[in-house]
Amino acid sequence: MYNNRLLQVVAIAALTSSVLANPIPLPREPVDKIPRGLPLVFDEVLLLDAPAFRTGEGNELTASIRMFTHVRQFDSSVVSGALTTAIEALGIEVGNKANNLFERTKLFLAIPRNGIEVNLDISGCDSFSIGDTANGGLLEKNAGIGACGGSLNQRTISGVAPGFFSNREFEATLFPSPPTGFGVISDVDDTIKISNVLDKKQAVKSLFIDDHQAVGGMPELYSKLDGELGNPAWFYLTGSPYQLFPSLRSFIFEKYPKGPMIVQNLTITDIQSIFKFVLDENNVRDYKIAQIEKLHGFYPQKKFLTVGDSTQADPEVYAEIARRHPDFIQCIWIRKVNEADNSDERFATAFKGVPQAKWKVFTEPSELMELDVASGKCN
Repeated sequence: MYNNRLLQVVAIAALTSSVLANPIPLPREPVDKIPRGLPLVFDEVLLLDAPAFRTGEGNELTASIRMFTHVRQFDSSVVSGALTTAIEALGIEVGNKANNLFERTKLFLAIPRNGIEVNLDISGCDSFSIGDTANGGLLEKNAGIGACGGSLNQRTISGVAPGFFSNREFEATLFPSPPTGFGVISDVDDTIKISNVLDKKQAVKSLFIDDHQAVGGMPELYSKLDGELGNPAWFYLTGSPYQLFPSLRSFIFEKYPKGPMIVQNLTITDIQSIFKFVLDENNVRDYKIAQIEKLHGFYPQKKFLTVGDSTQADPEVYAEIARRHPDFIQCIWIRKVNEADNSDERFATAFKGVPQAKWKVFTEPSELMELDVASGKCN
């Protein structure tokens, strides 16, 4: 979904960050030399929503926690103006959407903090401490949270970081799910959100500037599935980096059934690694396969509907998982996007070895409204 124009914007943002991102003077020691431990007064924590799954024979739950710790930022019109100038220099009109641009790029400006440990509380479950964040300020770790009273209700994960005048609270949502039943794994860009992946200039506008817009008919389809599949576990798997998590989360929670969003790790401390990360055509494919394999490890007895589109590698990704774990994948739906490779040859190759009754390529969500996924009617 990314391109050279986007890379230019990110690179400009990275260069700008050293001058504009920090409201609080940092200690003389470099950030990565500051003592490890609990968050300090100039730290912020981005906590991502987490799935939870049962472990062993009992009701004990494990949560898959992800977080990003960085130096506290300051919302400045100077930063917003600099970013607006940078992106308009690429021939992209910002207009009255400067706030969107700033909100979606500010985490690209963040200076990561490593070695941070946070104390987390989940209402009705065991409290726990988790750390240390790695060199990119990122952490992904499973943590036991007890039986939570035997309930699988959604819960709030919360924590506190110290501040100068008041402590700063951060929170996310825990989504527990039973080992059996149904789940849905959905792509985001051009599957449920209009992203214009194949139009490079429009893709940058959709990513950073325009208000997020749902693909027509998809909210209604997902609402129907949520009821018919008996409150399934929802997972939103995107190639977007975690820096875009806040805005994408708001969009998904407003338009679609709530569930954790799985985003890529991308730090911008090493410019060369950014280019490799973004331009590697196999990156998103390998990343999505790895993440679905992880979900299979969490919920090996569930049955999943996977939904994607034809712009990138969703057909190939979902088909590969279906070949590896036939009982894990109930149905595969692929939205046909104009100007993508929608040839019969592509889909025949992608789905080789996958029963034809298990997958469907569609143009309009209305084509799917009468299908009974729970009974295995996929097309």
